Amino acid sequence: MVNTPLAERVCEAMLHNAGLFLRKAVEEIVGHDDTSDAAFDVDRATLVTVLIQMGVELVSTAIVLRTEGLASIVKPKDLPVSTADAEARWAAGTIKTLTFEEIKLKAAKYFGDEGFWDIIGQLQHSRNKLMHFHAPLDTGDRFDLKYDATRVLVQVVLALLRTDEYDFAYVAEALMGGELYQRLLSFGPYRDRIAAQAREMERLPLRCPMCSIRTYLPNGEACIGCGWSGVLRLLTCPSCDERSVIYDHLNLPLNSWLNAVCGNCEWEGGVSHCHECDFDYTTEKYTRLECPWIDDHDQRKVGKH
Repeated sequence: MVNTPLAERVCEAMLHNAGLFLRKAVEEIVGHDDTSDAAFDVDRATLVTVLIQMGVELVSTAIVLRTEGLASIVKPKDLPVSTADAEARWAAGTIKTLTFEEIKLKAAKYFGDEGFWDIIGQLQHSRNKLMHFHAPLDTGDRFDLKYDATRVLVQVVLALLRTDEYDFAYVAEALMGGELYQRLLSFGPYRDRIAAQAREMERLPLRCPMCSIRTYLPNGEACIGCGWSGVLRLLTCPSCDERSVIYDHLNLPLNSWLNAVCGNCEWEGGVSHCHECDFDYTTEKYTRLECPWIDDHDQRKVGKH
């Protein structure tokens, strides 16, 4: 029953409900005042733990269902005998799925790294303490949860991508809603986690000119942090020697000099355009604007731009 209309409807219903739980988790996460880098309070940590865990269980089951079919998530003795039987039992809510421990083994083939599933195991343990023993989370666990929860969110969004991983921000915004996603962009632990994800995707992510997170990926021509996309013409930085100087190349020919910043280091300066050799080049602020690629006899020098 792989990719049957019923399997797809069940999958979409699971993902819809997962989105509800994850959005509520994000609301709790961004509601935390992190200016003093404090741990979540007990109530917030409790809600985030339970909501994230429920969302991940649904996403995991949905991805296995979509990939392997209904038989992969249902106990063999409970497998419907026909499509009509499956429709009737789904409507009645009597289809019994495998345990999450069993689903995890399958889901791990399709998304999440080892660290992700370690965190999920810890969240499961914490949720069981909360649900069955009403045991509160200690301060250390509540502090770590800020970072663990955001790592889980990033991996879940990556799992939901059906096309290019550079579309991360668009899927995240669709899952959470625009306003909530913008609030998440300001949350320190999320900024740390999404920047780490960018470093796994490309060698040198640059500081995005829109959200200021180091998540602009030159190869993908997009920021996975905020979703801003645009082709940047990069110049070599005179300070760090990386091809990472960002500037407004479209308007530069109309100006003698424009501000420029390095997306890798702290260098700030300017950029000018040479109409003789048709190259752009960096300058320090308020310095001469002669093109370094033209010598005294108007012969082009060989060099890197």
